[in-house]
This record gives sequence, structure tokens and C-alpha cells, in this order.
Amino acid sequence: MRRGVSLVDWKKGLVAYVEADEKALEEFRKILELCGNKIEPRNVPCLSSLASKLEVNSVIYVTDLYGIANELAFSKKTPRAALLAEAWAYLGELICAKGEVECDEEVELRCCVKCGLACLLARVLGMSDAGTKVDVREQVKKRLAGEG
Repeated sequence: MRRGVSLVDWKKGLVAYVEADEKALEEFRKILELCGNKIEPRNVPCLSSLASKLEVNSVIYVTDLYGIANELAFSKKTPRAALLAEAWAYLGELICAKGEVECDEEVELRCCVKCGLACLLARVLGMSDAGTKVDVREQVKKRLAGEG
């Protein structure tokens, strides 16, 4: 079982996570080939429609890490970097419990390894809004406020 994470939309605070076995990843490799071998706007409809049929565990975390860190930094008149690091640490506690995970370049978790097929699949499924949504914004706010 391989796991992947992608920051799908930092403005909305969406982080996609996927768990996929080798069979599903091989099917995804074929889908990539069929849809043009790239994840770009014109290929997303093709990728999304085919990848959403794969048997994988997909979760979309609604985090708003940047928005919450920005708001708190402004209200407390404190540098944002430490708050953002703490927000990523919280998300890492949720995702890194099972070990290494493939991450795209925008994800900052302690368990990240180079982005591969699982990471790309997470990006596609996140872009297509396929998966269970888990809203962790309140937990992130509490953590950054020192309440959790």
C-alpha cells in the first residue's frame, strides 16, 4: 500500500490524501497515458472521470492552513512562519502515523518522500473532489491558539 498527499488548492485549504495498492497505481499509470501523460487543466476531465473509478481510499482534508495562520499572525502581531510550521505539524500527526508518504513540492510534512504515482493520484482525486471530506479547520485553529 502506497500513500500520497497533494496540496490541491491552498486558497481553499484543500489537501488530498490517498492510499492505493500497486494494482490501483498501475491502473492509474494507464489512465495517465490515455489522458496525455500530464496533469494540466485540459487533461483534468479525462483524468478525473477515469481515476474516480479506482478502488482507493481517498480523503480531502479541509485545512485552510495558510488562511488560519495568516489571520492569527495578524491578530497576534506575530510572524506567520512559526504558526504555519505548527499547522503543518498538526496535519503531519494525522497523516504520518503510518510512515512515509509521497508528497508534492507544496506539502511540508516530516514523513514526505518524493512525489510518485500515489502523490499524482492524490492530486487528481483532490482536483475532482473525489473522496471523503474531513474538515479540520477548527482543530487547526485550536492547535495554533495553544488549545490543543
